[in-house]
Amino acid sequence: MKCIVQGCPGGMESRRIVHTFVRNGKPIVVEDLPAWVCPVCGYTLLDLVVLDTLFALDPDTASPVGQAPVFRLSLPQTA
Repeated sequence: MKCIVQGCPGGMESRRIVHTFVRNGKPIVVEDLPAWVCPVCGYTLLDLVVLDTLFALDPDTASPVGQAPVFRLSLPQTA
């Protein structure tokens, strides 16, 4: 499958990725997630089945397989 980013010559490859998102103010990290990734520009697509599974994930009832530290990067203000 060709990458859908305009001007990108890459082709999408099936890969396993780590995806991070926030639900109810809590960061969630999902590893080993199947995705389509362009090796040229990095554009990433998730199948509808994968998205449905992510939306159904309830962090209050699911058992995590590990813990990840969460950091907030503090950068100097720029004008």
